[in-house]
Amino acid sequence: MWVAIGWAGVAAGLVLSLWPNGVPLPVQVWDKAQHATGYFLLATWFTGLYPRRRYLLVGAACVLLGVGIEGLQALTPTRRAEFGDALANAVGVALALALAWAGFGGWAARLERLAGLAPR
Repeated sequence: MWVAIGWAGVAAGLVLSLWPNGVPLPVQVWDKAQHATGYFLLATWFTGLYPRRRYLLVGAACVLLGVGIEGLQALTPTRRAEFGDALANAVGVALALALAWAGFGGWAARLERLAGLAPR
């Protein structure tokens, strides 16, 4: 279930990133903060699902997703790729990895143990 929710988030990110002329968000903040926050949430989600030894792989996949989406935006007539967006994505991923290594990673297994859904 956790992985499916994460992939739904990836799909939502793709749609939001490639929708012609963008999708108006309910709250407008600095564009780069939105990028960093989105990729922070994505990386936090997946570091909650995978073991510590996979955190670098999760981070690399998230950064590559961000770069890939920027590349796809360059191919659309209504969007454009921005290096600053890819950099903001990477900053969000780096912050999430730092928190994961500090002990916040693996949250899904802890939550399942607390709820009695997994062995202690």
